[in-house]
Amino acid sequence: MKNSKSLVFISICGMLIAATLAVAADLSGCVKVRGAPVAGAVVTANLVSARSAASVAVTRTDPQGNYALRGLPNGDYILLVDIEGRRVYQGRIAVANSRITKNIDLQ
Repeated sequence: MKNSKSLVFISICGMLIAATLAVAADLSGCVKVRGAPVAGAVVTANLVSARSAASVAVTRTDPQGNYALRGLPNGDYILLVDIEGRRVYQGRIAVANSRITKNIDLQ
């Protein structure tokens, strides 16, 4: 009896994890200024809800200007890029169950 309860619990947990992963997306790309990669830029994805924007994920670009935000819930986002404390990009992007690439080349 105890083993069957444990098996049911493990099965339910597995289904919940699978359901969570099924509604998540990965957003990645490269930040450049006039074609040159920007290291250390702060990239933020804010999920837009009916009430307000809630910060969901923040990362920094690597030495090649690449960033990756993994496991974002599906929805519309405001994508922000800050370089040395200054906002240099703000745009809206929709993510849904996939891997999305958003490269940002600032002029």
